Amino acid sequence: MSRPRFVYFDLGNVLALFDHRIAAQNLADACGRSLDEVMNKLFVTDLQQRYETGLVTSQQYADEINQAFNTQLSHEAILRAISDMFQPNLPIVQALELVQKSNILMGVLSNTCEAHWQWLMNEDWPMLHGWYKHIVLSYEVFSMKPDAGIYIASERMCGCLGDQIFFTDDRADNIQAAASRGWATHQFQGISGLIQSLTQWIEAGS
Repeated sequence: MSRPRFVYFDLGNVLALFDHRIAAQNLADACGRSLDEVMNKLFVTDLQQRYETGLVTSQQYADEINQAFNTQLSHEAILRAISDMFQPNLPIVQALELVQKSNILMGVLSNTCEAHWQWLMNEDWPMLHGWYKHIVLSYEVFSMKPDAGIYIASERMCGCLGDQIFFTDDRADNIQAAASRGWATHQFQGISGLIQSLTQWIEAGS
């Protein structure tokens, strides 16, 4: 009997493409502030990290933005501004189809916040819906890649360990952390390389 196996896909710049500068410009326009001011608040301070690890709620995040820029924007306007930065990565569907045809379960393993996740779930993009058995999100498990906690949570969720798990992510540090746990990994740079790595991993376990 073959061992159970599982494939995790990163979200940002794997399943969906994004650009933090677009989100910052959206917010800068809404607040009447410069792009540099907003980039500093979002990504030089620890605000976004706290949000993505579930240490602040969406309401608290929006309140902190309003306080920082002396604005009175609605929470909805702030969360929409920071989330409207994604585009679908349509070629990734080829990889999802390959895994599905191999009868291997798959999931999402992502550093993300509630606003980004909810925004994406409202998009009718083919790579976001109907594929995934388990979804591990940093703001829900209170741990962000490359910290060990989110990988441990992912192992528990899917019931697999070591090279039973295949993981693709665009960031080298996240890949290295997964590889240190014995996972099979691929640093995503394009669909052709991912298909090759996935095919080799699938065939090695068949």
